Amino acid sequence: MFDGFRNETFHLRAMLFCTINDFPSYGNLSGYSVKGHRAWPICEEDTSYIQLKHDRKTVYTRHRSFLKPCHPYRRLKKEFNGNQEHETAPIPLIGDQVFQRVQHLNTIFGKTKKKEKK
Repeated sequence: MFDGFRNETFHLRAMLFCTINDFPSYGNLSGYSVKGHRAWPICEEDTSYIQLKHDRKTVYTRHRSFLKPCHPYRRLKKEFNGNQEHETAPIPLIGDQVFQRVQHLNTIFGKTKKKEKK
């Protein structure tokens, strides 16, 4: 970067703190896979999904578990999948748990070079 006041260049390091975006953009921004059966980032391995037979699409279920236990949508059957929702939302990870998952990641900044064709 260039500092116009001091008339010199410097290395700027920044961190993206918060964004509001759609799900595909979330995947592009974070590097997280947002496709497939385990694509829901909050539930990860416990993601509940249904594979539609004719459309070959994945539908993620159990979203009502994030509502309050007494919320009226939890009791609705016909409007959703024919069942009431009695499960509770997963407990969010604490800082140490997140760190244990990412401490061994090797992050390479910058653009990658394309492999040469032989």
